[in-house]
Amino acid sequence: MPSPEIVAHRGGNLHPENSFTALKHACTLGVEQLEFDIHLTRDGELAIIHDPMLDQTTTGTGSVRERTLAELGAIRLRGVEEGVPAFDEVMAFLAGQSIHVRIEIKKDERSGAYARMHDKVMAAVTRHGMKERITLMSFEFDALPAFARDGIDTSLSWMKHGTETMAEFDVLLARLRTLGIADIGLSFAPTTQAFLGRVAAHGLSAGLWTVNGPARLDYWLGMPVAYIITDQPDLALRLRNARAGA
Repeated sequence: MPSPEIVAHRGGNLHPENSFTALKHACTLGVEQLEFDIHLTRDGELAIIHDPMLDQTTTGTGSVRERTLAELGAIRLRGVEEGVPAFDEVMAFLAGQSIHVRIEIKKDERSGAYARMHDKVMAAVTRHGMKERITLMSFEFDALPAFARDGIDTSLSWMKHGTETMAEFDVLLARLRTLGIADIGLSFAPTTQAFLGRVAAHGLSAGLWTVNGPARLDYWLGMPVAYIITDQPDLALRLRNARAGA
C-alpha cells in the first residue's frame, strides 16, 4: 500500500497561514502537496486567505469581499510583514516549483461568484502552465462541476459522514461520480475504515483533513488514504520517513 501524500495546510504552521512566506517555505520541505484558500475580492480578483473576515489573521477589519485586491495587498498579515497574497502572483511562483497545489474555494453566496472564480482560476493556471498540477477543493457542490467539466481534478470536502448512514453516504458518493468529482476530503475525527471502504467501492479516492499531532499522524499514515492535510507537514514527513525505514 503506498504511503499517503502529505499536504501542507495553508502552507503549514511554521509561518503565518496563507502568507507568501508560508507557501514558499512549504515548497522546500519535500512534501508532495500544498493547500491554500481563495476568496473573490470586490473587484473580481482572487486573494489567498481563509477567513471571510479580515480581523483574526490581518491588521485589517471587515469583510474580504468588500476590499479590492490592491487594498488587501496593503493590509498586513499578523506575524509577518506581508499583505494578503494575490492568487495570480502565487501561481506565477508555483509554476517554477514541482509541488502539487490544492486550491480551496471558500463559500460565496453572491450571484455568479463561483462562475467568476472558475474563470479567474482557469485563466491563471492556463497562463502559468499549471492545469496538470492543481486540485480544486470546496465544501460547496456548486463550486466544483465547472472545473470537473474542464478536466481539472476536483475534491469535495465533507464532514457530515459522522452522522450519515452508509446508505446516505453511498448516495453522496454516487452523486460525486455523476458530477465528475473523483475525490472526497474527509474530516479525520469521524472517519472509519467502513467509510473509506465505501469510497473505494465507488471508485473514488479519499484524503483527510486536518490531521495534527504525532499519534494521529502516525496512525493515518498507515491507513489507505491518498493524502493527509496537516498543519505540521515537517512532522508528518519525519514520521513517514521513519515508517519507510522501519
